[in-house]
This record gives sequence, C-alpha cells and structure tokens, in this order.
Amino acid sequence: MKHIKTLSLSLLALGVTLACQEKSDNNTQPANVAGASGSGSPSAGAPSMTTTPDASDAGAPGDEKVRKGQRGSSCNSTNDCEDGLSCMVTGPCPTGVACANKSCQPSNFDDLMGTGKSCHVKDCTTKADCCGDKPLVAPDKCKNRESICSRPTLTGCTVTTCATSATCGMGKCEGYCSYNTATKCTTATDCQANTCVTTGTGTTATHICSLSGADCTTTSCTVNSCLSPRCNCTNPEYLPSSPICTDPDCDGICTFTCTDERCVTDVSCNSDIQCTATTPYCANGKCNQCRTDDDCEGDKCIAGHCGPKCKSDTQCALFETCQSGDCVYVGCRSDRECVLQARSATATPAQDPRLAKCNIEKNIGTCVFPCDIDAQCASTEVCLNGVCKYIGCATDSECTTIAGLHNLPAPTPDRPWTTTAVCEAEDAAAP
Repeated sequence: MKHIKTLSLSLLALGVTLACQEKSDNNTQPANVAGASGSGSPSAGAPSMTTTPDASDAGAPGDEKVRKGQRGSSCNSTNDCEDGLSCMVTGPCPTGVACANKSCQPSNFDDLMGTGKSCHVKDCTTKADCCGDKPLVAPDKCKNRESICSRPTLTGCTVTTCATSATCGMGKCEGYCSYNTATKCTTATDCQANTCVTTGTGTTATHICSLSGADCTTTSCTVNSCLSPRCNCTNPEYLPSSPICTDPDCDGICTFTCTDERCVTDVSCNSDIQCTATTPYCANGKCNQCRTDDDCEGDKCIAGHCGPKCKSDTQCALFETCQSGDCVYVGCRSDRECVLQARSATATPAQDPRLAKCNIEKNIGTCVFPCDIDAQCASTEVCLNGVCKYIGCATDSECTTIAGLHNLPAPTPDRPWTTTAVCEAEDAAAP
C-alpha cells in the first residue's frame, strides 16, 4: 500500500508539472516580453538544461559543465538559454494563467532595422490621372443637368407636416389659405381678413371680397384659416423635357477627382440643389452648412459652418483637441491615455497595455512600448532607443506586397488609374 501511495504522489507531481500554473514565479524574463508573461515548468520530456561531462576534464570524476538551451529548447527562464536567446511562451494559454510551454527564442533580430519609412499608396497626382480620356469638366450649358433631368424632388426633403422650413431640408414649409389655394401660408396670421375691393365707378362699380370672391354687399368677409403646412419637396429646376437632357456634350464626364493622392468620387457642387439637407448651401464648389448668419438661427456662419466646429475637446475624435473652434490632431498627451487606448483596442497588444508610454515629438504624441530587446516588441517592430518601433519599408517592391497590390485588374475607361505603393519617409507619407 505504501508503494501505491508513493506512485500516486509521483504521478500527481508530474501532472502539475505539465499543467498551466498560476502566475507566481521568479522568471528572469521581463514581464513585458510578448507572450512571455508569467512562468511555468518546461515541457515534459524536454529538460530546460542538462549536464554533460567536460571532455577537457575527462577522468576528473564529479566535474560537470552546464549546457545552455539552444533555439527551440524548453526553458524556465532566459538564464536557461544560450546567449542571444530569451525564454518565451510559444503556445497559447488560457487567459489569466501561465503555461509550461516556453522555449528559447532569439532575443534580437540584427538583420531587421528600423528604416524610418512607411508605405504610401497612390492613385494620382492630379484629377487628370483619375479620368483617362474622359473630359474633366462638363461644358457650362450642362451645369445643372443632373438637377434638371434626374431630380424631381429636392434632396433631403420628405413630404410631411411641418412648422418651419428647417425641418424640410432643401424644401419649404408651405400651406394654403382655406379660401384661396393660390395664397400660400405658414400660419393663420398669413391669411388676413378679406377686404372689400371696389372696381369700376358709378353704376358699374362692384364690390367683392378680395379672397373669397363673394359680393361684399351681400356676404360678410371672414378671416381665412391656414391649412396644415407641409414640406414642399418639388424640385423647381426639374424639367426632363429640356434639350439639355439629351445633349451628347454632357455625357461621359469624369466623375472622379484626386484627393490625398487617391481617386475618389467627386462630391463638389455648382448649385444648392446638389447639396444635402445637412449641408444645403453650395459655395466655392463645396456644400456648406450655411452661407450667411441668417442661415444659422442665431449663431454665426464661420467658414460655411454654423458656429465653431467644436467648443470643447469632447466634440473631437480620439487624440484630438479643440483649438480655435476646430478639431486638431495632437496624439496622446499622457501615459495613462496610451494605457487606456491600448486596453480598448480591438487587436491584442504585443505587450501589457499598462507598459504603454506617450512619446511626444514635434508636439504630436505617439503611444509606444518600452523595450530592451526585439523579442519584447510586436512581430513587425524592433527595439530602437528603448522603444518598440515599426521596422518600416526599404523598397517600393516591399510596399507592393504589404499593400496587397498584386494581381490587380488592368485599367479600364471607367477606372483608368493604376494604384501603386511607394516607400517614403514617414513625414512624407502623411498627406
């Protein structure tokens, strides 16, 4: 019975060795090594280090030399590995525990150095690059062709009851006086009392109520009421029978433009009718929220926008601040911001988010991770000057692969541009 108990205890100890352990050891590998946090026992059947007799001391009993683990060997800590290798977890572990599946892996990758460059995808330099043989602009006679030929209703307008035109988008809030459908109104005050109008003189004089048309001598005049106002969404320019709708000179015009060196759909305008309900006024080829202060209901029209774009940082995007009424990107401002941002990121960070630091250069903050060796950084980063940085690109050919620009279809008349990727200094790559 004693032997059975001893065997049971031995098997239990072996099971603990192979199992995932709670994070509570003295692993010499820094905790921020990618995938190497915590510790555990080496994999079964692969000891972390072995002892062999030293050939130079043959014949000297008891003298032994420790052999360090080679790449791929099981290990407990970096001290178990040969120089230039670190003890790292090489397999997945359940969240919150450390596993006994670590092996010796390279600490630094001397053939990978940061280039300070990044890939920049380009389609164009000018609008002409996006248009091929198509005309860049339509003749003046085609200026409002889309509105005249294709838009029976106003953009952003829905026929519904209204109180003011502000709810009608490009349309107008209109009603009609109940006694006269030719007289428009918004409220009952727009439908004034009928007045007696006299025409002719002497015996030919007639007296009629101006709105009802009834004889004022026999019918008393009453106050008209305003029928329920509704949004009038009829496009006043719509006339599909216009010759411009079939004019061949207006066909085949390029609908693209070059923005930030990418070919995108041209959203410029030449009339209000082409704009949306939120930006209904066309000025300098761009749809704006307002044209004058009168369009802003008590606010001022500033550069086509009612009031400043922002009044506080909370109205701006992540890592932007409100400066002079406009949202300006400044990056991170503190280490805590980087910790919180890294923790909320969809992609799992290479390191513990709590190690993130805010590095501010030229007044722009960038979240980085501190490091001592390359192995502490993400797979596309190396350790430079104590922080993990993207290795960058070295050639345009590398960027073609990185951007996935192989096997693209040949240019066509409708898509005449060719997309390329170039390796540029990081400052140049930001349009």
